[in-house]
Amino acid sequence: MSRSAGFSLIELLIALVVMGIVLALSLPPFNDYRNAMALKQVNGQLLQDVRRARQLSVTRHAPVVMVFGGKGAAKNTYTTHVDTNGDNVRQSNEMMTRRSLPRGCKLHKVNLSPTDSLTFDISGVLRSTVPVGTLGGNIVFMNAVGAKDTLMVSTAGVCYRP
Repeated sequence: MSRSAGFSLIELLIALVVMGIVLALSLPPFNDYRNAMALKQVNGQLLQDVRRARQLSVTRHAPVVMVFGGKGAAKNTYTTHVDTNGDNVRQSNEMMTRRSLPRGCKLHKVNLSPTDSLTFDISGVLRSTVPVGTLGGNIVFMNAVGAKDTLMVSTAGVCYRP
């Protein structure tokens, strides 16, 4: 009697069931990891973009305005505008960048003074018409499961994690 080498149907089914159990046990930690990485990605992106806006104001010798969310805009976008003529209105010849947060993330609360925007003057310091000491603030963002993180912006225009 010759016996061929191989796996029986029962052995294959047992292997598939074991692999299914392992996969089912690994999905929740993977989703937690993905959501945590999304927050870190937003943090890095916002930190980099605020620092870039500050640097642009110095190198271009022009005010740079960052607006978070804007009127009628989604809560997951923001714009950076190099205001070469200083009128706070975007002209067609002025550089503007629109950025979106990673999928599933959004701006939760933007506590900036003036409201929802940062304006860097040509020295890289925040500019405003309100009294000194009320500038800066924080930007709170969240991922798909509601976990939040915060970035602070000082009166000097420096962005950092608290």
